[in-house]
Amino acid sequence: MHDDRILLFLKSYIGDAVMTLPLAELLGTSYRSVSVMTSKLAYPVFWSPRYAFSYLALERSRSPWAVVQKALAIRREGFSTAILVNRSFRTALVSRLAGIPRRIGHSGEGRDPLLSHTIPYAPNRFEAYCALDLAKPLGLPVADELPSIYLTAEERAEGLAALAGATVGLQPGARFPAKQLPLETTTSVATDLQRRGYRLAFLGGPEEAEDARRVAESLPDPVVDLVGKTSIRQTIGALAGLRAMVGNDTGVMHLAAAAGCPVVQVFGPTPAEKWGHAYGRNQVLQAPEGKMERIEPRTVLAAALEVLEGA
Repeated sequence: MHDDRILLFLKSYIGDAVMTLPLAELLGTSYRSVSVMTSKLAYPVFWSPRYAFSYLALERSRSPWAVVQKALAIRREGFSTAILVNRSFRTALVSRLAGIPRRIGHSGEGRDPLLSHTIPYAPNRFEAYCALDLAKPLGLPVADELPSIYLTAEERAEGLAALAGATVGLQPGARFPAKQLPLETTTSVATDLQRRGYRLAFLGGPEEAEDARRVAESLPDPVVDLVGKTSIRQTIGALAGLRAMVGNDTGVMHLAAAAGCPVVQVFGPTPAEKWGHAYGRNQVLQAPEGKMERIEPRTVLAAALEVLEGA
C-alpha cells in the first residue's frame, strides 16, 4: 500500500460515480488514504469494506472568492495527488491553487497548463475505461474493468423484501426531460410485460413520483412503487434482486448495471456508445436522432424480452 494522500475529484451525478467505481477500487486497494469529493447523493455508491474513503463535499464555487476558499480548504488536507475525473476547468484551477503537486486529468477545456499530467480523452470510449486511464501516471496496473457495486448480504435481503415479489423493474421518470421516454411508451411496455405475467416494481427519485403514479394508474395490474421511498443503498439492494431493469438514461440505470442486474438502457441525446453498459445480457438502445419520442415501444419491449427470455 502506498502512503500518498489521494484526492479523487468527481462530478455530483450518480451515473458519473458509477463509472468511476473501477478507478476507485484500484485506488482504494493501492493507497492508504483516498478522499472522494462528490455530492452527498453520490458518495454512498463508493461504500465497501475493502477500503475506507474519506468524504469531501462537492460544492459549486460561484465566485472567484469561493474558488479560493475551496482551494485553501483542500490545501489544508495535504494531498499529494489529485485525480480529476471531473473534466471542468474549475476543478483543475482549484487543484492548482490548492498546491497539490501531482494533478492528473483529461486534456481539454483549456485546462492543460493547470495539470501536471494530461491524458487524452476518448469521446467514443466507454466512460469507465476513460476514468481508469487517469491511473496510468501513477504506475498502477490498469486494466479495463467494469463497474461493480459492493452489497452486503443484509442489503440484498432488504432489497428482495422491498420488491415484494416483483421481478422486473422500470423507471418511468428522469431528471432531464430529454432523457426520458414518453410516459405513453413506458405505459405500453409495462402493460405488455404485465400481460406476460411479470410483476413490476417502479424505482426512481422523489421528483419522479408523479410520473410513476400516472403510469401505475394506467396499468391493468398493481405495481410495487418504490419511487422516492428508498435511499441510494436501499435502491441498489432492490435492483440487485431484479431479473431485469428497464428505463431511461439515468443514474438508477447505472446503479442497476453495477449491481449486476441486466438492464435495458434507452438513450436519447447522450451517446450510448459512451455511457451504455453494453456487455453481458444488457441491452443498450439509442433513440433515432437522439429523440426519446422516436423510439417505438415494441423496440423497448423486444429488448426487455431478450433479457428476460433470450437464450
